Amino acid sequence: MELGGRAIKKNYLLLVMGASLAACSSYVENKAEYKIAYNVLYDGQNDNYEIFVMNADGSEQKNISNYGGVDWVYHSHGDRLYFISDRDSTSRKYFLYEMKWDGSEVRRVTDYLVHDSYMSSRNNGTELLINKYIEQDSTRRDLFIIDLQGTILSRVTDDEYINTDGYFSPDGEQIVFRSYRDEIDELFIVNADGTGLRQLTHYPKDDSTAMDWEYHAGPPQWVNSTIISFLSKRNGNYSIYTISPEGENLTQLTPDKTPEGYPSNQGWHSWSRDGKRIVYNASEWDGNFNIYIMDADGSNPTRLTDDKKYQQAPVFVYPIKESSK
Repeated sequence: MELGGRAIKKNYLLLVMGASLAACSSYVENKAEYKIAYNVLYDGQNDNYEIFVMNADGSEQKNISNYGGVDWVYHSHGDRLYFISDRDSTSRKYFLYEMKWDGSEVRRVTDYLVHDSYMSSRNNGTELLINKYIEQDSTRRDLFIIDLQGTILSRVTDDEYINTDGYFSPDGEQIVFRSYRDEIDELFIVNADGTGLRQLTHYPKDDSTAMDWEYHAGPPQWVNSTIISFLSKRNGNYSIYTISPEGENLTQLTPDKTPEGYPSNQGWHSWSRDGKRIVYNASEWDGNFNIYIMDADGSNPTRLTDDKKYQQAPVFVYPIKESSK
């Protein structure tokens, strides 16, 4: 995604989900187990994005990055956050970093540049799926698997297309990612070794409401063996959708309008570790973004932030590392 671009206008919403989403896991987390990290457009004039963290109920919101340029969190594992930043380079040229959930223990992971792309991890967080900057061709977008020292373990994609926003399957054997291969972006699935490429989503041919720079199939999240969620602008509205890894059971999870009749768009989102909750950004009537959380069955939608600054792309983070979960 482009930071600050592709503005997704959103409002307060009541999400309606199938009961199958609530069956992702028999384990249910309580709010004390996790916090939520998110990105704030702190100073738009100076292109300053900061990373904040808050409690599950929205309390104790705290800036944990405190840098004057771009910091943007994309992924977490255990108590660690993985974020891109231009703090050691020039504006919007990013390295990948790791830090503890409270902003301490900041460490640069890569000595090469990366693109602003969603990422994920496998093998208990020891391997990351990233979008590496290609020195020979800065327009390329390809997926790489690296270790926590930034060593490149393998290259997943190597073609002329824009491949970004990769996400591992729960067993780490496959990857779902966003790619521009026929003028618009769609989701594709590939084996982690780069073989077996197949297209997952197919944007409706009779829907022309998404411009070429908007999400036809946005950053995916591989939730479990039956559910992949993604963002798409259809019928003039952004919504969160789910689809099976086989390309079946396409379901719109979020309504086009609020109960009050206002246009309702949903944006970048993340699932809790147990698959029971979704945290996401949504905009108010004036277009301002805030962070919301809901249960996976569509109940208890709750607004967590109320700020005039844009709050976007939240992720769950777990202060106590527990590799068994």
